Amino acid sequence: MYAIAAAQVAELSTAQRLLLVNVGLALLILGFTAVVIVALVRRNMRQRVEAERLAAMGVATARILHQIKNPLQTILLHAEMLEDSRMVEDPAARQEICQAIVTEATRMTELLSDLSAYASGGKRRLHPEPFSLNELVTGAVRNEVREAEVTGIEVVVGPMEPLVVNGDPYFLRQALENVLRNAREALMQQSDKPRRVEVALRRRGGEAVLEVRDNGPGIEPYRLKTIFEPFVTSKAKGMGLGLPICREIVESHGGRVEVRSRPGAGTTVSLVLPLDRGVREAQPA
Repeated sequence: MYAIAAAQVAELSTAQRLLLVNVGLALLILGFTAVVIVALVRRNMRQRVEAERLAAMGVATARILHQIKNPLQTILLHAEMLEDSRMVEDPAARQEICQAIVTEATRMTELLSDLSAYASGGKRRLHPEPFSLNELVTGAVRNEVREAEVTGIEVVVGPMEPLVVNGDPYFLRQALENVLRNAREALMQQSDKPRRVEVALRRRGGEAVLEVRDNGPGIEPYRLKTIFEPFVTSKAKGMGLGLPICREIVESHGGRVEVRSRPGAGTTVSLVLPLDRGVREAQPA
């Protein structure tokens, strides 16, 4: 085959040979250029990813420092007030100052707890077991009702179907409490109408759907795309880790988080979990 090709080349004229050589060189240059372009594009992509990562780290660090600095400043201010003998002698003033210190210290502990929970997401060890999801929800909502009453928020429970899932009750309760807290904080932003949170648990096929619905201000469509990103929040308090932690926990149980919202009409967050395989057949659909 090579002999035939060599013979065919030998029959070509000098001009044709030069053309053939030029075509070969052109293809070689094009190939080399393509390799260089691909290498440059890949390097540019790596640099862009690294720049975005560093920018995200900067935003996260600034957010963390800001959220921790505020309660620390309040604690320091009130601690200095306790150095005033007149404040110490007044029982009411002393109690108010001490309460402010305890409140801010608790707030900082919660912030650090959220941060720790998010940072350890990949190392989270689940201890799954079949348990009654409706009983877990009832217990979590009972605590929420006590806190909501203080802020004038009505909490409505039901319907509440008896459903069994296989999961870690501790972490699933943490996920639910994060959603309930988000709903309560969203409702605190409005005062022009009654504030209401509805919690329901129902079966949908082979899944348990836990819904938390509020009639708060809702979420703008453009913000819905970023609500699961860590350190992204429109609230003055908090670090924007509640929903990211919630999604990590639910997805680690083979479930998912669904969010529906309309500005001015409220938000519905649904935690969708697979029913326990051992009892799925026994539970009527």
